[in-house]
Amino acid sequence: MKKIISLRLGQGNFQSGFSQILLKLYAGEELLEEIDTGSLPPNEEIEKTYQKWQCLYEAFIGTGGGFLDGDFDSASIGFKPRILEFAEDNIERGSQESAVELTAYMIEIINQWLNSSEFQSIDQALRTNINTKDEVVLVIQTDNDILRKLPWHEWNFFKKYTKAEVVLSAPKFSLKLKHKSLTAGKVRILAIIGDCTNIDPEIDLNTLRNNREVELEIVSQPSRKQICDRLREKSGWDILFYAGHSKSNAQKGWISINAKTKLEISELNSALEVAIENGLQLAIFNSCQGLGLVPQLEELGISQIIVMREQVQNQVAQEFLAEFIASFSSGKSFYLAIREARSRLKDIEDKYYCASWLPVVCQHWSVKPPTWEELRDPPLAYTSNLLFRKGGVILSGLLLAMVVIGVRSFGLFQSLEFQAFDWLMRMRPNEGVDSRLLIVEATEKDINRLGYPISDGKLAETIERIKQYKPSTIGLLIFRDRPVEPGHQKLLNLLQNDDRLIALCSIKLTDNNPNQPGISSHSRVPESRLGFSNIELDNGVVRRHLLFINPDLNNPCPTSFSFSFQLASKYLNSKGIKPEEIDSDRIKIGETIIQRLQSNTGAYHQLDNRGFQLLLNYRNSEKIAATVSFNDVLENKFNPELIKERIVIIGVVAPISNPTDYFSTPYSKGVLPQMSGVDIQAQMTSQILSAVLDKRPLLWSLSETAEGFWIVIWSLTGSGIAIIFLRNINSFLLFVYTVICISILSLICFVFLLQGTWIPLVSSAISLSISSLSGWLLIKHWSQILTLKILQSRNNT
Repeated sequence: MKKIISLRLGQGNFQSGFSQILLKLYAGEELLEEIDTGSLPPNEEIEKTYQKWQCLYEAFIGTGGGFLDGDFDSASIGFKPRILEFAEDNIERGSQESAVELTAYMIEIINQWLNSSEFQSIDQALRTNINTKDEVVLVIQTDNDILRKLPWHEWNFFKKYTKAEVVLSAPKFSLKLKHKSLTAGKVRILAIIGDCTNIDPEIDLNTLRNNREVELEIVSQPSRKQICDRLREKSGWDILFYAGHSKSNAQKGWISINAKTKLEISELNSALEVAIENGLQLAIFNSCQGLGLVPQLEELGISQIIVMREQVQNQVAQEFLAEFIASFSSGKSFYLAIREARSRLKDIEDKYYCASWLPVVCQHWSVKPPTWEELRDPPLAYTSNLLFRKGGVILSGLLLAMVVIGVRSFGLFQSLEFQAFDWLMRMRPNEGVDSRLLIVEATEKDINRLGYPISDGKLAETIERIKQYKPSTIGLLIFRDRPVEPGHQKLLNLLQNDDRLIALCSIKLTDNNPNQPGISSHSRVPESRLGFSNIELDNGVVRRHLLFINPDLNNPCPTSFSFSFQLASKYLNSKGIKPEEIDSDRIKIGETIIQRLQSNTGAYHQLDNRGFQLLLNYRNSEKIAATVSFNDVLENKFNPELIKERIVIIGVVAPISNPTDYFSTPYSKGVLPQMSGVDIQAQMTSQILSAVLDKRPLLWSLSETAEGFWIVIWSLTGSGIAIIFLRNINSFLLFVYTVICISILSLICFVFLLQGTWIPLVSSAISLSISSLSGWLLIKHWSQILTLKILQSRNNT
């Protein structure tokens, strides 16, 4: 919570001291502490040193060149420059070393004065009631000219409290209630550019022009009437900015509006009162010696006034304005923006002497400065209007989420979701080969040597050689529904009698497709050692794993188990792990529960989920397993350790001789081509083994309700992006924020997929995008309507 310190220094001076100091400490509107016993002792050294510093500062300014201010004619404004002699202190005018010395000395004696015993009750109260993380505003209430000029920000108090800032206030300040200016999404600034001799105002104007949230009106070298006409505009102004020459003494100040005309603020009183009534809240005089302008502005009741206490160099004024506007418009509070701009000036004090001492804020002690957003937002029932618009944007986000969920329920996003799924799958890290598997592949080279189809005798010889090295299981992924001589009887004996050998068949799934009649194995092969090789496709892409199916009677392939399941279960049985059926939708193998794919799982819409299917969680690797060729096995040119206690899959990997056994996978659009049927069966086998033995996650998706809720969340995120731009109708930033959020969504979906959860990406991204765009369009439309209504209302009064 922001703390406000009102420090009222009553009657007194540096010769007699200040005996009537009143402290009031507020947290918001709550009075925490009130002390009227504090005082400050006499200290003529402060006044004398300040005058020395001022004269030395003016000497630097006078010789520096390129300054914001020039000289007025002294006779015309009754101003007599002060010239002090420093011979007694051996301070050489214009010496940088002397200037640094004097500055340090002045800071030292001010802190000694504020550390006096008479002031300790106040100092103690401040440090007791204020936390170092609090935002603090110290309001110095005084009309003493020297007190108002002192660099209060150099008090050691501000070193500890890094979110504190000091402002000045007159003991008597005329505060007026104001309307908000008629702006919709913009901060209206009236920039008065006065006499610019030796000044380049373009840098200041560019600072204001380049802010997308500013509506800038410029009057350059105007007459008094032109200024008054602009100030009286019914649409109102948020900020009055002046750049040009100015001068002041202890009682009053002047601005030079053109080369021939100098004005006192009192000459603009009537027009300024109208501007204040219409919403003017901040006046910035980026010109020299502005403290003399403040009393007249205070009498008018402007909430905040920023001036420069002494002559100011052009570059310093430009740097201050740029940093203040950048910080204030970025969302920092008014006071923190002032402090930040002041700290930036401190960074350049090696070139611009005491630059951070120059900016001064003057205001009524109780005023709460507006935020940049409050200056920017349209008027009339601000809070209720803001809540209405936020509610409207959120409601639109919810409605759009319902539309997306409805469209998704008809499967219209299915193809896009599959593409996103494949993209995320390809992004996963390489997992390497599964060391429990070995593929014995018949390549084109082997086919050329052995012929095609490979004879039963060569298959039997290959199996016999593999058996010598004690594999866990052998899977013959080659159809043998008819003899291929020579050697048929030898192969048949192996298929009938070897319990470690799994044979292949293909189930006839439909009567309507004559190209898929099913393929049998030899009738004498036991059903318990048969596995079907059927693969389910999604528009030609393998994403599913068919584990079990109950074939019709008289089906050429009588088994209910897939080839991959038979291989994996044989391997797991050897380790004492057997599958258990929990219910029709779930089986348990070891500690792993495998759940059946439902008809509307993930992006699937009315999926033909016959049998027991699950999503295929591919092992992302160029090779799923170690491989050796037929010829190498027949000639004993392989490492026997590759076979021992492994699952050995024997198959044909020859795209020319066996082109129909190649399939598209999620990886086919990446660096990898289509995948052979042998590799796909190995992937399926590896999936079961890895899930049971390695706890590698199986792929699953959220329930339809949870997925709908997920889409709603991201639709509301899109609405949130639009709400961020509630007062800043900026289409480019809206696009940037939306892209960032979609990137975050993609990253989240990727991380979840690594853990085995498939979350809808496309429908969520679409929901996010259209809700942010529609919310932005709603805000833009409402802002235009609101502005029109306000203008009509004001014109009718």
